[in-house]
Amino acid sequence: MSDAPKPKPFIIPNRQHVTKEPDPGGRWSAQFPEMIGYTSQGGGKVPADFGWNTNPKQWQEELTPQTLAERFEELRILPPKQEAPALPASATPATPGTPKP
Repeated sequence: MSDAPKPKPFIIPNRQHVTKEPDPGGRWSAQFPEMIGYTSQGGGKVPADFGWNTNPKQWQEELTPQTLAERFEELRILPPKQEAPALPASATPATPGTPKP
């Protein structure tokens, strides 16, 4: 082992200036007009008295293979059956015992 000091990593003091990337603070620039910064990300607040009307996890846990099959049958839509093509008016059904022309 040597006692030589380890080389220091190459660090650019102002990365955004060199790479032309948007800054982490999220300030808008004409170079990156579609960027989303901190100021354009929501900022909404959930009221203290907010309550969920449903519980999706409970709803999922209550599903059984039988209820899933029933729901599938309710939601399944089959294409309409095509009718058999009609015979022309000149065609008559063959009766047994008559010779064919």
